[in-house]
Amino acid sequence: MRFLKRNKTAALLMAIFITSGALSGCSLYQPDSEADSGEPAVRPVIEMTREDRRTTSDSAKEIALGAAGEELLITDGGDYRLSGEMNGCIHVNAEEQIVHLFLNGVNVRSVTAPAIYVESAGKVILTLLPDTENTLSDGSKYISDVCDGCIFSMCDLTVNGSGSLSVSGYYKDAIHTKDYLRISGVKLFARAKDDALHGNDGVLISEADISAEAEKCGIRTTKSGKLRKGNIEITGSTLSVIAGEHALNASRSIYMVSSKAFLKGVMSNSKADHDIFIEEGCLTNG
Repeated sequence: MRFLKRNKTAALLMAIFITSGALSGCSLYQPDSEADSGEPAVRPVIEMTREDRRTTSDSAKEIALGAAGEELLITDGGDYRLSGEMNGCIHVNAEEQIVHLFLNGVNVRSVTAPAIYVESAGKVILTLLPDTENTLSDGSKYISDVCDGCIFSMCDLTVNGSGSLSVSGYYKDAIHTKDYLRISGVKLFARAKDDALHGNDGVLISEADISAEAEKCGIRTTKSGKLRKGNIEITGSTLSVIAGEHALNASRSIYMVSSKAFLKGVMSNSKADHDIFIEEGCLTNG
């Protein structure tokens, strides 16, 4: 297995992976090491928990968005099955609890705030139910500068399931989380005034079909200074990313295997402060 590689650690990492025969997927990539020997460790960068993978619920509370008015406020952890349309904001304020939202063909339009705003929670999971089309959009001006995305989360955010989701961020970002952003299995279209997909701590994309258009960056991370923070990790996915600045922009490293990606950025197709590993054959011309 050969890789496109950049930066001084690339040759050392490649040699270790080839001789050990260990590199078989994204979960085996580690750009740097905490070991005293200074040798790269082989271990996951961004992990998926059981809750991140769960796509079904036997006890979800049914909520019709049409009856929610301008704000649906969720303050308790648990499973919620949402359906219908609303002009307003889905607001999660559940402290350290896990909130799992099952989207069953929703259409949320918010003018002055995010369509989904996670003020506090332990983790939030958005599951796109099978054979559903879900649409979220915001307006060009917010009444508060605390948030900057159509989906904005202060905690870990996971998007999974087998349905589809379209997110339009007319204010700034389409999806922005202050922690990790995990996307698994879904068909996602994101367009944004700023960044399409922005996970401060890291972005994991697995077995997904993603189209992103952004005036700034397509997929971006910003956290730096910690070994496991700031990586973009893509495996088994199909991507089309068009951006006014960088298609992929990582504050640490980029890793892509078993994928097909069309990347087009005006400033660069891929930018990382540390290493870029892209398996041969992953990049296409369109």
